[in-house]
Amino acid sequence: MAFLLKVWPTILAEVLTLVPHNGPEPDTLASLAGACLFVLGLTCDAYLVARFVNTRHADQANGPVFKVGPKFWGMHELLMAAAICAGLVLLANSFYSLVAVFTHHDLEELTPLIISTELLVRVGILIGFIVFFHRRRVAIDAAVGLRDLALPHALAWGLVFGFASLPPVGILIAASDGLCRMLGLHPSEQPIAEMFATTDSPALLGLLVIFAVVIAPVFEEFVFRGFAYPALKQRFGMWPALALVSAVFALSHLHLPSIVPLFVLAIGLGLAYEWTGSLLAPITMHALFNAIMVVRLVLLRTQP
Repeated sequence: MAFLLKVWPTILAEVLTLVPHNGPEPDTLASLAGACLFVLGLTCDAYLVARFVNTRHADQANGPVFKVGPKFWGMHELLMAAAICAGLVLLANSFYSLVAVFTHHDLEELTPLIISTELLVRVGILIGFIVFFHRRRVAIDAAVGLRDLALPHALAWGLVFGFASLPPVGILIAASDGLCRMLGLHPSEQPIAEMFATTDSPALLGLLVIFAVVIAPVFEEFVFRGFAYPALKQRFGMWPALALVSAVFALSHLHLPSIVPLFVLAIGLGLAYEWTGSLLAPITMHALFNAIMVVRLVLLRTQP
């Protein structure tokens, strides 16, 4: 970590000289914040690459580089869980449609109900997994490596991986927006981001923040990295499993322009889990990424 503290300020000072300071104050602050995050992210990328290379050439006295080992569940349990989750999603969408029909409201007018229900569905699915682990007499925190790494270390690695994800994902988002404009299409945000940008309800804003920064990282990391990935890794190997889980993760957000950036982000989330062996690292990484996106949306809301 000392490497980050030594190198980052020097690089940042050089980059800040390139940021224009004569524009509107909110734009200037956003540009400065973006420059800081970009440089910090590149520094974290260099740090992770250096650590990985050094570890690969070491005697591996501290154990294997990739730490996600076999679990007691496999493809059968994964397929059962996927079927149940898909059924709950279909049931929830049918519920929204029925409410819209009987109340004569558009789905957009039911946004608070939809967000609240989606939150409850995810919490319910997590409770179902807790029951599953309890019936198998396995501690869920031990199964996903929460005991294998001290809390401060897991959080620190999650932050490093989170900042490291910003430059590549940010570049891909910008490239996706540019491609949309070249094709004559208007770049769009993900549905939840559009809700955040357009709603005037403080209660809905609070729900969206909780959903994005707390519920989504915990739920998605447990389902995709914590449960699905180990089962697929046992069947297909690390890299095919990582690619498959990342592709499903990206597609599940139902936003075509974000598929490639989300795929790359998911690869980073999987590597954070493999590197640390603790699911808390990708949860922290995911929460940090979403929190930065929320701050970005807040800044966009303040612009005229």
